[in-house]
Amino acid sequence: MIIYATKQTVDRYGMTMPENIQNPIIRPLVLKTYNNEKGERLLEWGAKLFYFDHRKCLQICNFASKLTVVLVDIKKSDLEFVGDYIARYLFEIYSDDKIMTALLERFFNEHPISLFAKLTDRRIIAALNHLQSIYLEDGYYLYDFIENGVLSTIKLNRKINKEHLVTDKIDGKTQYIYPAERFAKLLKNYYK
Repeated sequence: MIIYATKQTVDRYGMTMPENIQNPIIRPLVLKTYNNEKGERLLEWGAKLFYFDHRKCLQICNFASKLTVVLVDIKKSDLEFVGDYIARYLFEIYSDDKIMTALLERFFNEHPISLFAKLTDRRIIAALNHLQSIYLEDGYYLYDFIENGVLSTIKLNRKINKEHLVTDKIDGKTQYIYPAERFAKLLKNYYK
């Protein structure tokens, strides 16, 4: 998976881009993954930093489906695990769908590496900005998901993807979609 991050996100976390990796063991693997997965929109995600309660958070949006995962309190040391966090939330979102669970297992086994690159896709930047300002209310909406002093990010991510309509161009027409439904349809088609 390629996670394209906004300039602010790259700068704030000090992310290393694939072309700048110096480790001679990791560099070829990262560059091969980047070249193989670049352009496959189901494998590409946009990431944007926002703050909640003075904590750095990431919203990560799939290019193909606009499925969005919100990660809270992400430190620089957590970046290497962001792909794992995305996988965990996807398994939670589709926990009641055995077909999707099996497809997600296959998907993450075939694409186990996640890496960061610079986000330049204006459509995804606009989607991230829209979600952050309208739906997340720049972080304030997250307070609605605090239960007994704990932020329930599982409920938040389910609600964003199963109950929040977004627009997307599909076959040249603008349509309203639920991101979780769209991602499921695209993943099933990916493995036909």
